[in-house]
Amino acid sequence: METTLSYCNAKAIKGEIKNCPKSLEEMISFSKFALGKNELLALASECTRRSEFLIRKIKKFDRQKVVACHEVYLPFAAYFCHSTSSTQIYAVDLVEPETRFPVSTVIAICHMDTSAWPANHVAFKILKFSPGEGEACHWMSNIDLAWIAVD
Repeated sequence: METTLSYCNAKAIKGEIKNCPKSLEEMISFSKFALGKNELLALASECTRRSEFLIRKIKKFDRQKVVACHEVYLPFAAYFCHSTSSTQIYAVDLVEPETRFPVSTVIAICHMDTSAWPANHVAFKILKFSPGEGEACHWMSNIDLAWIAVD
């Protein structure tokens, strides 16, 4: 709960718009505001229980803005939603390594410009670089949502 509050109460980084909605209606309203559009498409990863898989196909969504909403832990349902500049979003089709049978489609987000991120961000510890030295990409879990504008 402490981590959740720190995300929700922390100052937004340069180029970031953020909110911690407590309902789907609040999440949609924030996403419409952040994307500047009323017609949105929600993207979510399908659940996969496998630990090994192969990537069959990657689809890049050609959008300049993305809102990512991550479930956070409070005594009630809540999400941490944010939109940062220079973000790319992809749908990645996964297959079973031996049979090549489709397993699921998962959503990946890449933050292309990390220069404004705080130096102590956990991504830099994992990726072993400093702000502005590379992109930070991550999978969206099956309980996260990403929003993009419909063209």
